[in-house]
Order: sequence, then C-alpha cells, then structure tokens
Amino acid sequence: MNESSSSALLVKRAKSKTKRTAKAVVVEKAKTIKVKKTPIKTKASKATSKVRLTKKSKETEKVISPELPEVSPKPLISIIKRNPLGHLLIEKMLREAGFRGGVSTDKHVLEKYSTDESIFSVRPQVVIQPKNKTDVEIAVKVVARETKRFASLSLTPRAAGTGLGGGSLTDSVVIDMCAHLHHIGEVSVKKDKITITCEPGAMWRDVEKRLKRYDAYLPPFPSSKDICSIGGSIANNAAGSDSLRYGHCADWVESLDVVLCDGNTYTLKPLNWKEYKTIAKQKHEYARILQDILSLVEKNEKEILKNKPKTKKNSAGYALWHAFPDGVESFKKGKGVFDPTRLITGGQGTIGIVTSVTMRALPIEHDTTLLVIPVFDLQDTARVITKALEYNPINVELFDALTFDLALKNPDFFKKYLSGLSYYRTMLNMYTTYHVRYGRKTPEFTVLITLDKATTDKYQRYEIVSAISTGKTRARVVTSRVEAEMLWQIRRASYTLSKLQDSSKRPAAFLEDMTVPPENLSKFFVEIKKTF
Repeated sequence: MNESSSSALLVKRAKSKTKRTAKAVVVEKAKTIKVKKTPIKTKASKATSKVRLTKKSKETEKVISPELPEVSPKPLISIIKRNPLGHLLIEKMLREAGFRGGVSTDKHVLEKYSTDESIFSVRPQVVIQPKNKTDVEIAVKVVARETKRFASLSLTPRAAGTGLGGGSLTDSVVIDMCAHLHHIGEVSVKKDKITITCEPGAMWRDVEKRLKRYDAYLPPFPSSKDICSIGGSIANNAAGSDSLRYGHCADWVESLDVVLCDGNTYTLKPLNWKEYKTIAKQKHEYARILQDILSLVEKNEKEILKNKPKTKKNSAGYALWHAFPDGVESFKKGKGVFDPTRLITGGQGTIGIVTSVTMRALPIEHDTTLLVIPVFDLQDTARVITKALEYNPINVELFDALTFDLALKNPDFFKKYLSGLSYYRTMLNMYTTYHVRYGRKTPEFTVLITLDKATTDKYQRYEIVSAISTGKTRARVVTSRVEAEMLWQIRRASYTLSKLQDSSKRPAAFLEDMTVPPENLSKFFVEIKKTF
C-alpha cells in the first residue's frame, strides 16, 4: 500500500473496550437468518449488525435428551469459527479481481477504525477504501465468494464514523465509503422539485453549501451535520430539529444506487405495480428481494401495521410499514407504490452498500420566527413545550445547562464554524446573554421554537409568547440574527462540546434518543437530574 493511501486511512479515534455486539449472518439466497449473540457490556440505543455473505451451511449436530428418544436435528445457534487465513489473503484476492483502492492491515490503521463515536471498540482485520463504484462491486463479489471457504469474513460499510450505535464497527473487513467516494453532483431544479445527487462519503455540510447557492436545504439535517456524511445519515435514517414537521432522511430520498450481495449495482426508487412486475420477471438479486418483501408484507400486513411505532422519531429496524404507504392491496391494483428505499434507509448497511444518493430539497424558509425560552425551573418544561406544540412549530429544540456552561468556557471551539467579525459578534452576544439577560444564572434548559409565517399570520407574536410563558419562565422573540446564530451554534455543538469536560477522558455516548410524552417531560427531567 502506498504512502498516500496509508495517510488517508489514518483517522483519529480514541480507544475504549467492550465485548462484541450481536452479529447476524445473512444467508445468500436462503430464507433463514442465523444469529450469533454474545454479551454486550453496555447497551447502545441502536442494535449493531453486520452482513455475512455466504451460502447456507449444513447443520450436523444433534440435540439428544437422555430421557427422551432421539429426535431430528434442530437448527442451532451458528458459531462462526475464526479463520485468519481469509483475512490474510483478502488483499491478494481483491487485487486479482481488479480492486484499485487502498487496502491496509497496518495495526495503527486498524486501531483507528476500531472505534467510532459509540462506547464500543471492535478491532477490524482489514480496512479497504474503494476508489469508485466498481471497487465496491468487486469487494462485495470477492467477500461473497470467499465466505464459502472462510465463514468469518464479512464486509461492514463505514462513513464518517460519527454514529453512536457502533454500526460501523466489525471484527472483519471495514469498507470506508468516505475516503474517495465524496463527489457532489449538480443541483436539479425542475418546476417545484429540487434534488441533489452525491456519493455516500460527501459531508452533509458540503452538500448544504452547494444547495445554499439555490436557496435550498435538506430538511432532515441532523444536529451533527457539521461532522457527519450523507451516506451515514441515510444508513442511520437520521433526523434533526426540523424533523418534527418534515420527517427523517427516509422521507426525502428520491433514489439510491445500491450494491447488493451479488455484487451488482441497482437503482432503488418507488415502483408502481407495472414497474414492479417488469423487474420481478428478471433473474437477479434485486428481483428476488422485491418478491420476498412483497410476500412477507402481504402475509403479515395487519401485524406490521399494528406494531408500527406511534412516535414522531423512530430509526430502529426495517420500516416495513412504509414500504407500501397505501397498502399492498392498493399497490397491486395500481393505485399505490412499493418503495424499497425505505428498507435501505435505517438499514445500517445490512442489506446493501449505497454508492449514490439522490435527495429532495426544499426552499429555505426566510420569514420564520424564533422563540427562546430559558427554563430555570424544570417543573415548567412540560407546560412550555406542550403549549408550543399547539402552534404547529417547524421545530422544538433545547440544550441543557452543562452545554451552555461548556460553550461559555470554550469560546475558541466556535472558531471552527465561525470566522472574522461573525465569530466575535456571536461570542459577544453569548456572554451578554449570560451576564446581562440571565444575571449570571444558567438556565436548566434553553428551549428554541421556530414558527413559520402561516402561524404568525394567524396569531400575533405577542399572543404566542404570552401563551407559552409561565410565571417563572418567560418566552421572547429573537430579533437579532447574531443571537439566533449563537443559540443554534450551541445547540448543534451539544455533543461535541461534551468532549471538552476533561481532555484526559473520552465521553461515553451511552444514551441516544429517548421517547417521552411531552406532558411527562418535567417529571422525566427531574428524575434524570437526580440520577446524574
């Protein structure tokens, strides 16, 4: 491996130790999934799974009870035997197949890829960095073929490594989708539709800059948009402040180019019945998957819909309830669609590896109103937020006292995101807010609420402010752009700022998103504060 490839592979990551997470072995062209589970020291908010591309193995062991007659063999939990030979040969096999990207087994590189932003640490055996879509196809074909000999081989996609669930970690082969696959295409504006196409390694912040030229943005932007990639956000079905109104990443995907386990690339997009029938007649992996999903949902549709989460935010599992938004029956009558992209978004790379993403964008709303509510008494939190929800806000976000304190103590942190006079004005506003507005008292929470023009046309701003405020907690309209920028900078930096508490320690992000009915928030926050 050349020096430039080596340097590209070195990504700064701190180490932490834990036991392995659950592993899933997906049997190619078989209808069963074998799962190996090992103890997990600390629970993460999203389960971690890795794809094993292999043929169905034969079970030879028998379960015999001394008190009962011998019975037929039953499926057992599959134990994957570690075989280092497969990993030792993988570079040779990739090169022979025409793989042009970087391949490394250097111990320092492997250590860098053994952690992400989660609490887990799993050391890979090999790290590869494809240069293009063809390299991804080659990698999938080689691993799929070689798992017949080496069952411990697997391929795990990794983007920017900012996930909190450990989804990018593996003890086999990491395929880094950010090193080279970060091209951003042109923005398409047709009538009322704005779309942008990019590779999975494109950073969200860079895509946002491109869209800003067209006065547009991606509504599901996560709070980590300054450090995360588009591909990772798709794999995690990320959401952000505007998701209260506009939904998750999955709701804004136009189409995806995905390499499936046969090593071929397919373009996934919503299909009508006629389009589905055309594809289903073909002999390839995509056709098989479409047929299997249709059959699965058709047989279990009532149960699937019955168990659909009722929360606004949900990124767990495969969203089968969204694959047929109008129902299977309507789809077969030609009145609805089958959207396979819904199974890839949030799938953590377990079904296929995304090589291109096309997303819809919206024009930026300029005539909005930002309200800020400093909450000094936790008992007021529930009332403030439930009242705010009555006005159909674009978003409701908050940051806690610790985040505000860390921002006050680390002004240089914001130089990464602000420059020149913008930086100094924002910092001056932050300290003025703390010393003058808050009298050197830090609010337990600072709540941010964004309202659109339709709402402020219907209700006077002072009416909304009065309705949301309580005796101790006073809402107000933010009229200064500098103050608005200051508040959003702190909110977006909440997690990153937490790393600045102690430079000798690594923060453990053991909690991700929690779902709490708004009316119970006060009690919830009081109990959480007691716990910590």
